[in-house]
Amino acid sequence: MQVKRALHTEVCQDSDGKRYKVVVWREWPGLSLTSYTLEDGTPVHYEDECYFALPSGKMLTRCEDE
Repeated sequence: MQVKRALHTEVCQDSDGKRYKVVVWREWPGLSLTSYTLEDGTPVHYEDECYFALPSGKMLTRCEDE
């Protein structure tokens, strides 16, 4: 049985300024795979150190540390 462990949360926003929280998950134990979801469980795709993509294709930009 695989168990995911939340590593941290990234605050992001879309082009309209709507804020989202992206949860960074680590497959556990012993796997180095990382996955990403919104708080509601919607999967998001890691694009690069600044962007995530929603299934709809909408891009989310990481916000500066608050």
